[in-house]
Amino acid sequence: MKIGRRTLIAAIVTVVVSAICIPEAHAYITLNGMVPVGRTGTVILQAHKQSGMTDTLKFKFTAPSFNAGVAYVLSFCIGPSTNPCGLPTSYVVNVPGGEERLAVVPSSLLTNNVLIVAQGTTRPVPYSVTIE
Repeated sequence: MKIGRRTLIAAIVTVVVSAICIPEAHAYITLNGMVPVGRTGTVILQAHKQSGMTDTLKFKFTAPSFNAGVAYVLSFCIGPSTNPCGLPTSYVVNVPGGEERLAVVPSSLLTNNVLIVAQGTTRPVPYSVTIE
């Protein structure tokens, strides 16, 4: 009988300790591509149309080193699909070639807005976005 209680107590303690020590889950995705010539840009994330989102998204925007013939800057913009970079409410992060920038935004910002990347050189240039 004492052995049964000890086993039961040990099992309960093990379950409680394992439940307390569960690490928080982290996930990320990296999206790479080429930005075409011109200022229209490339849509990276569409609006998710989900209301009530309270989480935050962490972005690492990267403009890899690339010989574009000129110094270049990538503009990563969150805004309405009709004009994501040009409104006062647009969230814009400019990243010079060969550099990266970090941004933390509420996920609700993408409810009705898109994330795009644009540039103004005469050659396509690479981009990278890591989302956590």
